[in-house]
Amino acid sequence: MYSMLKKIITEKDIRRQILLLEQLLNHSQLTSKELAEKIGTTERTIFSDLQLIRSYLPEHWVLASDKSGIRLSSQKNSLTNDIWESFLPHSVSLQLIKKLFFTKELSIPRFLDETGVSYETLKRHRTKINHHLQSFNIKIHLTSKRAYLNGEESAIRIFYHRLLLPFTHNNYFFKDYAIHEEHYLRFLTKELTEELVVDTEQIFGICWFFINSIRIKAGCSINDFNFDANDSLFILYAPFLQDLYKKEGVYLKDKEIFFAFFCFLESWNYDNHLSKNVLNALTEDYSLLREKAQQIVQEIADRLNLQELLQTNLQTNLLLLLLKYAESPALSEQFQLEYQELLLQRHEEYAFLNEKSMALFNSLPQFSTIEDTSYFVNLFSLLSQQAIFTVRPHTKTVFFIFQSEPAWKIFLQQELADLLGKRINLVPLEVSQLQEEIIQTGDVILSNVPLNSTPLPVIYLSTIPTKNELSQLTELTSHSYL
Repeated sequence: MYSMLKKIITEKDIRRQILLLEQLLNHSQLTSKELAEKIGTTERTIFSDLQLIRSYLPEHWVLASDKSGIRLSSQKNSLTNDIWESFLPHSVSLQLIKKLFFTKELSIPRFLDETGVSYETLKRHRTKINHHLQSFNIKIHLTSKRAYLNGEESAIRIFYHRLLLPFTHNNYFFKDYAIHEEHYLRFLTKELTEELVVDTEQIFGICWFFINSIRIKAGCSINDFNFDANDSLFILYAPFLQDLYKKEGVYLKDKEIFFAFFCFLESWNYDNHLSKNVLNALTEDYSLLREKAQQIVQEIADRLNLQELLQTNLQTNLLLLLLKYAESPALSEQFQLEYQELLLQRHEEYAFLNEKSMALFNSLPQFSTIEDTSYFVNLFSLLSQQAIFTVRPHTKTVFFIFQSEPAWKIFLQQELADLLGKRINLVPLEVSQLQEEIIQTGDVILSNVPLNSTPLPVIYLSTIPTKNELSQLTELTSHSYL
């Protein structure tokens, strides 16, 4: 969740303390030895960091330790973000990034006076930060007098969205966020008519609303890009988005309206329950994209001999994917920068989806300006595999050769089947029934008795399995997922 934050914070001690806090927030209790192993430091450093963290903790948060371990707990339903609001201001690098978020140009003499660091130290922080900003095609320009972010404004906003999404509900970055959030939630639930309501990732959209409002108020106008002012969906939603931003004192015009619309469109969920007007617009005004999506789903279904795929949401999901790219190829290519780690390996069984996605991409001339197709290919593959797995789960067979009291055996078999999930087909067998004709590559045997000369790998289990054995079993079979 905080991966971008940990990159931007250049102070090693503060970054280590964030790792420590993460571990304590994610576990009810840990020993100093366990903490040291998890974050790669010494127990002595852990105790030193804990002492410092204790002094930063906000009201109603308690850091306790005894012989059994170390615990971070809250009282009166305190929020995790309260910790970050107290902790983050101690990072000079993060203060620099925050200041540059709220202003077009930063006065360096004033910043040095406020933080108490030297100009040479600030330059070192800048160099380290710029290393991580390269992938967003932006950098911090710094002189002894001023600093500003150099790059296209859309790329700058995309970077801040990636950085600040986990902190949408945080007064350190978004003062009085609850008031501004209410405007967006009212827009989604009250102001959009029933014919225009769609399912969205709300925090994703709220963060975009905050960022766009703040950057526009700071005088940081969005860069030029081509868009169709007569686009059907844009015309449907633009008036509502203009009214939303007016509540923040922001009057959207021209490309800023479209950028706000594009951010809103990016927040739309897949497997969406689209309203009547939206469905009509997609059917009537985006017929080419709809036909392309329909055609490619039919081709995948024919290739897999899986006509049930036509009854899934894949066609609508691929249409929405194509729509996000078609609305603005230039912005789509930039928005790919936000989640660059989503270049996942795919199941080799479905490697042909690469070819299908590229054929689809190349068949649409408006996409020709996009040079990097890897992100589209991966999103296409994710959506396709999700649909395929809903009708034909990717299963692996585990042969259950187990000798015990029959009632215990059948009970344990059911428990193990539930533990391993629907991707594992747990098949009870006797040793004499294990014939080569029923064996496939990737199958394994699960047994509590010694087996000789088996054609498959064997995972041994006690008659009453231990916790370690169950953990090992789930670890060995977990590659069926993700």
